[in-house]
Amino acid sequence: MTDHLTHQQIADEMPETWVRQTADAIEAHGHPVVDAHESAIVIDLTPATMRALDADPGEQLVIGWTERAGVDWGLGRADRVPDPQPLGATTPAEIANAVHQLLTAGSAT
Repeated sequence: MTDHLTHQQIADEMPETWVRQTADAIEAHGHPVVDAHESAIVIDLTPATMRALDADPGEQLVIGWTERAGVDWGLGRADRVPDPQPLGATTPAEIANAVHQLLTAGSAT
């Protein structure tokens, strides 16, 4: 994912209560959230989750809103995610389940 030409900014649109509920649901799956704010939810990757996602060292999993509207995910940093992908989830529980699937199987489906 690091060589994509398209870059989209994560937008500041996530309500604080919703962000906290989503971060709590992700952590309930055993994935520590290192940052959660209106722009993004950020998860540091372990060696196992790096392999599942085929991530480069230093990349993080970022969940946020992009300009196309909806919940997206990508590998990068909270302020810059090359080529974010639709997560296919909207509620905190759905998002947490999709994130868990990403971190364990490398795919949100």
